Amino acid sequence: MRTYFRSLADVMESSLATAAKLLRPAAGQHRVLKSTRLEDMVYQELRRSDSKWDALEDVCCKKLSTFPALSRDIYQSFYSLNVRKNDADTLSETAKRFNSPILDEVMRGENYPAIKAACEGRQLPAYEAAGAFISQVAEQLDTLMEREKKSLDTLERLGQKRDESMDRLRELLERLERSGPDAELEKQALKAANRAQSQVSQAEAVSRMVRDSVLQNQGYVSAVIAQAGKAAAEKAEDTAAVIAAWGMGADSSGPEQVKADLELMERVRQSETLMEAARYLGRFRELIASRRKNGYAYGCGETYSIELGGDINRALGSEFAMLATPETLPLFLRKLQRKSLKQYQRREAICKGGGDIICMLDESGSARDAAPWCKAVALVLLDIAAQGKRRFAMVHFSGREDFKTDLFLPGQYSQADVLRAADTFLDGNTDYETPLSEAIRLMEREGFENADLVFVTDGACALTEAYLEELKKKQAKLGFQITGVLLDQNAAGFSFSLESFCTEILRTSELSQERIAERLLNQRV
Repeated sequence: MRTYFRSLADVMESSLATAAKLLRPAAGQHRVLKSTRLEDMVYQELRRSDSKWDALEDVCCKKLSTFPALSRDIYQSFYSLNVRKNDADTLSETAKRFNSPILDEVMRGENYPAIKAACEGRQLPAYEAAGAFISQVAEQLDTLMEREKKSLDTLERLGQKRDESMDRLRELLERLERSGPDAELEKQALKAANRAQSQVSQAEAVSRMVRDSVLQNQGYVSAVIAQAGKAAAEKAEDTAAVIAAWGMGADSSGPEQVKADLELMERVRQSETLMEAARYLGRFRELIASRRKNGYAYGCGETYSIELGGDINRALGSEFAMLATPETLPLFLRKLQRKSLKQYQRREAICKGGGDIICMLDESGSARDAAPWCKAVALVLLDIAAQGKRRFAMVHFSGREDFKTDLFLPGQYSQADVLRAADTFLDGNTDYETPLSEAIRLMEREGFENADLVFVTDGACALTEAYLEELKKKQAKLGFQITGVLLDQNAAGFSFSLESFCTEILRTSELSQERIAERLLNQRV
């Protein structure tokens, strides 16, 4: 061992003695980011039944001891409203050299704003996005650790020995101060100082090696993180869209709600149509929400009881007392997320809005590509009908007598019924008489009053003169109007097939899908 100090005086004049006196050995934690107890509880609830993530961490932990902490920090960086770091001095060497640079790279990445927009304060999108990110990193972990693995292990061991030697030196120096001059103690302190300085120098040398290796490997690390960030952003947006379309709320927090949303995600992932429809449906519902905000509220109802919910406008004043101190703020947020705030319950008159709605969807083979958008339009019309306590029917049609009708009566259908209808696609040819006859039957026999009909097709069909004559008689008798949506963006010129019986025709060759949806919704909200 190299001799750094010849006497105790040399030791006392060095920075090593000062460092030893100030040293308070930390546990060497692997977590780079801070988290609150509430955030830890949320994460633990999500992880409780996730055996796939557990298995992934078990495998990766053998390669990188800080991998579980890394996965926890990735989730924290996506979910937290206020991302804060632990002091670097409290981190383990591996967390400093590996976990921390990865997190910095993630939060500097071009995909991070999109991830935060979908995940911030929303536990399930954040969890799904973190899972996608960690899976990508796990696949490349061997390559990422190829150069640093041995050096990081050595650095961890040296760091532990260094801290032990510094702690021993501090203890000896304190004993000397209490006892006064003591030749044996001075000899021990000198030996401990040389050992500590040797280990400090070794740790610094290995640390430089790790730092240089990381810099040399920076390009590859950045590419892996960017790829993982892109996967996380896609998963976050998909999850947020599905939950917004069919989930239990913006951030369902109760165990039963989370379980229901996880099952929903699994169901939707099995259908490309449902996944694509969810992306459209989220935007359409935003259009409805903005439209309703511009309306008037005629009365607030009669307050007659107290219930639990998540409506801040109706919350009891006592609930807001939790906002007075930082310590109780998380409790308020948790109750808001779980929809367990005490709020006034109001008795409001139930009134039916406009007429019932019948949406006829062309599900011939030529309309398959547009099916997700068509389903999203139908589902948002279902939302409008439900809001107004109106009946709704989705009529799927293709060839002659090939159709399926899904009825949605107020309060008499479930989420499973909606998903099943959205995932239906008949395929086949196109026949207009079948869906129109079914719509007339619904008005005459199923109680659909003042029905509002929407007819969505790619236009590859026409009606006979005899049927048109009969249809006009029924229209005069029942007083219904038909809005046609023509999917002719790739083959404009089929408008003649709808002009004979539609009051209004919206064409994708003339208007964007977004604009058509806006027109349909604005007329009905």
